[in-house]
Amino acid sequence: MLRKAIAKGLEIFDWWSLRFVRSLIKVVRVFETKQHQPKTPGQLRVATFCAYGVISLVTVLVLGIMGTLMAPHWQIQTNTTHIKVQSRNTSIASSLAVPAHEGTYRIKETPIEVRLTSKVTIRALIREPIGAPENRPACLLIQGAGTGKSSQVYGDLASSMASAGITTLVPDKRMDDYTIFHRNYVSMAHDYGTSFNILKHWSGVDENKVGLYAESEGTWISSIMTAERKDVAFTILTSPPVYSGRQQMAIAATSYFETAGAPLALTQDIPRLTALNFSVLGLDYADFDSLQYISHLTQPTLINYGTRDLSMPIEQGATTVISKAKANNNRNVTVRYYDANHQMRVGDNMALPNLPLAVGYTQNLDDWINGIASGTSAQEWKTPMVAGFQPHQRYAVPSHTTAGLVTSLGQLFALMLFGTGLCVIAFLLGLLRSIGRSIRKHGNKGRLLHSQHSIPVSTNFSRASVASMWITGLLSIASTLGILGYVIVVVSQALTLQRDTEFLSSLWIVLRVASIVVILAFSWLCTQFLNPLLVRLTGREGNQPDEISHVFNGLQRIIMLCVLCGSALLMGSLAFWGLY
Repeated sequence: MLRKAIAKGLEIFDWWSLRFVRSLIKVVRVFETKQHQPKTPGQLRVATFCAYGVISLVTVLVLGIMGTLMAPHWQIQTNTTHIKVQSRNTSIASSLAVPAHEGTYRIKETPIEVRLTSKVTIRALIREPIGAPENRPACLLIQGAGTGKSSQVYGDLASSMASAGITTLVPDKRMDDYTIFHRNYVSMAHDYGTSFNILKHWSGVDENKVGLYAESEGTWISSIMTAERKDVAFTILTSPPVYSGRQQMAIAATSYFETAGAPLALTQDIPRLTALNFSVLGLDYADFDSLQYISHLTQPTLINYGTRDLSMPIEQGATTVISKAKANNNRNVTVRYYDANHQMRVGDNMALPNLPLAVGYTQNLDDWINGIASGTSAQEWKTPMVAGFQPHQRYAVPSHTTAGLVTSLGQLFALMLFGTGLCVIAFLLGLLRSIGRSIRKHGNKGRLLHSQHSIPVSTNFSRASVASMWITGLLSIASTLGILGYVIVVVSQALTLQRDTEFLSSLWIVLRVASIVVILAFSWLCTQFLNPLLVRLTGREGNQPDEISHVFNGLQRIIMLCVLCGSALLMGSLAFWGLY
């Protein structure tokens, strides 16, 4: 599709430029005839600069059209789906008798090993209350994104639960098939299922009261387990994305870029990038559809969000889970909002180490689990189903993420790599040509052929042509590297929640100016490349050559064509980022 669009654009460019130049030359000739003046070199200059103007205009139009076609037919919209908290108090209380609360029991820790396959065994850590009655509830804790050993994660949560009479199991995350490029959530759910079976049959645990706690990416795994296993008694979803990673990242990136002070034009480019097919890198899990599993949610559910979490659909996520559960006649869904970050911690909006958990968070988890274990239904909670700090989700999750003209990251990489490659080839050919001419010059002083009645074929590039090639090629490459570096800087500042609007806006202006200069240099190089055509159209074949008429030999034209094609591809990649 991209190839056809480029071919069509070049066809339009050739037709209009040739038509315009011919018309202009006819007007000039008529004017000269009326004035009874002989033809002069000025006629070629006029035609050259008029052609330059036409080519520049057409190039701008083509790149503008390409930039529009590359944009997907959707944008991130302001969120209008809001949820109303019924109380600012986050505490959870059942009308039924609850056997224990946080801090009731001392804790016993037992390290174990979980055999997942014949070749893979992981470590896990059991925490259980000392002296608690038999048939108590239990909870398997599932990790979110990243790495983590059982001894390094969930220590505060699991210990709190155990002190409230709840046996917990925290397994290591299996890392041999988990990378940034590949993640199989269904397989991971089955691995966690092995740990779940161990917990079900652990001493003192009631196998009918075993549930799940998961955070962030881990909620996709727990959603698979609740859909496939009806022996899961309850599920806790903390900071759940709910939607696919691609949809979630669209609003997360927009929020982060806005927080970092990125220019509006770049922020509006986020749909272009998030809509791309990332299969060239793997990343198939970006399209994991968790809603197909959440649609089967029948277990009592607790949803926790931090109102300072910029990355998650903190309102849409909750309302979607509530509606999906309700469709299964499951109304026992509790929602709590804390004045906390993504990890339910306070003190910084970033997920920094050693930050304290939100006040009351662990106590509320314990009381909710014990309430569910006691048989509390949706109507038997003394506290509101939706409570806490009032959330405000800035942007709505897009309903679809279809791409524009450029559909994959591979195509975008191809534009940049092939464009750069052609420019490099041109520079190498020019270098080899110069070396060859130097050798021939010292070995054999050839004779320069000259005729009074023809334009000579130049053995050297004109200074204007050389300058145009260098400026066009190098500036195209520099601008492409510049936009990539700029995006990296913006992403870095966004992820660290640094805001520097003036700095980022200044850099964006520099990039836009550079992209315009690329067009001007590219258009002049096109004019030089079409010089023989202009010579024929102006009837200059029989006149003396001037500094503008410059006919190139085969190798020279190949070098120029490489620079032109390479720069055109690179300008196409710049158009993708909305620089035109």
